[in-house]
Amino acid sequence: MTSSQPPLKIRISAPGKVILHGEHSVVYNKLAVAASLGLRTQLEYSEEVERQNVVALDFPAVNMLHFYHVQDLQDFIDKPLPLIKSPCTYNFTHPELLDHEEILASIATFIAEKSGSHRLEANQQLAFTSFLYLLWAFLGPMNIQLTHFKLRVKSELTVSAGTGSSASFAVVIVAFFLQFIRLRKLKPKDNYKGFNITNPNLESFDKKELELISKWAFQSERIIHGTPSGVDNTICTYGGLVQFRKGTLPLLIELATKFTTILINTKLPRDTKRLVSMVAERREKYKSIIDGILNSMDQVSTRALQCMQKINTKTLNDFELLNSYETLGELTDLNQNLLRCLGVSHPKLDEICFVLSNNGLHGKLTGAGGGGYAICLVPPHFDKVVVKKIMEELKLKEFDAVLTDLGGCGVSIDSL
Repeated sequence: MTSSQPPLKIRISAPGKVILHGEHSVVYNKLAVAASLGLRTQLEYSEEVERQNVVALDFPAVNMLHFYHVQDLQDFIDKPLPLIKSPCTYNFTHPELLDHEEILASIATFIAEKSGSHRLEANQQLAFTSFLYLLWAFLGPMNIQLTHFKLRVKSELTVSAGTGSSASFAVVIVAFFLQFIRLRKLKPKDNYKGFNITNPNLESFDKKELELISKWAFQSERIIHGTPSGVDNTICTYGGLVQFRKGTLPLLIELATKFTTILINTKLPRDTKRLVSMVAERREKYKSIIDGILNSMDQVSTRALQCMQKINTKTLNDFELLNSYETLGELTDLNQNLLRCLGVSHPKLDEICFVLSNNGLHGKLTGAGGGGYAICLVPPHFDKVVVKKIMEELKLKEFDAVLTDLGGCGVSIDSL
């Protein structure tokens, strides 16, 4: 991005996420358990591009490839950042000092003026807004002269399907800007607060940097979701397993072992707000009954978390391991049936669960329901031939099924 130094190439990746237990009940202060997915979002940044004085933004997941003049972006980030306090108190370690709504208004104006005949679709608008928000917040206070570059963010995650695609996108963008600042050794302008990066290892992020990445990804999630829970940005930053209860900070659980899952896409769009509202209306009408279901879901989440932590100890013999996975399977069935009672399942999700059950496995919806994805944990002892048969059967029924892992690493700086 700077014209006076050799061109940079940077690669960053971050996982998606799935909710294992606690969908909908988490809204009512019940326990939720979520894990990172083996499917990842990858960012590739390069200053060695053919077009001079042009910035290329390529976001294939939302079918966006747009070109902007370098000077237009330079003029944009050179404007004073809208802050709730004076500039001398701000650097990129203090996202809480930004005037969030005023920044969004300025970005909307920039997009309207500079996108020309390119009419951005809703997902494209959100992705570009998040990028500009983070670009301005990180590089606006820096002494920097932008040059031509290409930024490509591709993903193995399906957008708007409950697998953390927006949080994963935000995490790689934030991590990229942090890595860019570290590599370029950028310094703030005189009227902004100084900062100190103490991590000498440029091939990974330390604890403080991961905290910062997660905090900024949460800011980006506010653009897309309004009032995010903090679960998605935490998992996509750190990886592993997370337990979460509304009103408390997400608690990260590092996994010594990965869990294998089949992730099944119904290919049905879902409307999270509508489903959440429907559950609220049903609870208002049948409060004691729905509260009983929500309390049962809380107990399922608690038991499932305990079971996964037990497996994670790696001290179980074969019989104990088999028994633990059988318990997880039973809890999965219970949770899916409770979600069905709430009215958030769908015939396609029920069909997926039926296929899994007929072949000795257990599945449930993940996320809001009404479509989106279903998940199924695969025990390590389970016949791989049967797994292949299940996936073929699901594909014959026109579902997308992929075998991946849960609980893998979080954001990483990848080799070129």
